[in-house]
Amino acid sequence: MYIQKCVKGIAGDTSGKNGLTQSEAQEVISQDHGIMSNWWRRERSITPQMVADVLTSHNLDRHLHDYQNFGDETPFISLASGAVERNTILQQNFAYSAIDTALQFATDDWTRPGALFFCWVATSHYPAVEVSNVAEAVRDINIYQRWSPYQLEGELTAKVHIPSNQIERVEWWDPGHGHWRPQHTWSNPKYVEPDVLSNIRELF
Repeated sequence: MYIQKCVKGIAGDTSGKNGLTQSEAQEVISQDHGIMSNWWRRERSITPQMVADVLTSHNLDRHLHDYQNFGDETPFISLASGAVERNTILQQNFAYSAIDTALQFATDDWTRPGALFFCWVATSHYPAVEVSNVAEAVRDINIYQRWSPYQLEGELTAKVHIPSNQIERVEWWDPGHGHWRPQHTWSNPKYVEPDVLSNIRELF
């Protein structure tokens, strides 16, 4: 297991389009809501048995490759962490920024406002879909070897819920106020650095 820092982009609320308002984005950390999966928001009340029932490889594949039909009920949470494309013809590697990818989703290609959530998740070195408290490194072709048209989105997939104390800050981006910096930034005073999970022990 390792700790991966990520960013989650969520589209903002605009006329005719559902999404987060600025206040709702801030409440993810200020009210300790964290980031909830669409499945949990839809069910409202969940049990450990229900979690076990929905964390399956089939549902993960639907989340990755059939999101248009499955997105409203998915128990998984897509996070961007960056990706590298290797071009064997040009003999070059091309890096894809996690922030650029998250902004693309949050702003719907700069057509609406949206929020970025900077966070960390514990991540497995192996497929562990049934384990709810570790994320899946679906961007890693050494782990998930099936070809995917979305691999370069650099996705890690969290499950059910990301606690608010794993979210470092929230940024609100509005294309109407420019593309170079967020309109608002909220830091999380309750953020816990992932160092507390380090396997390095100091002498005493």
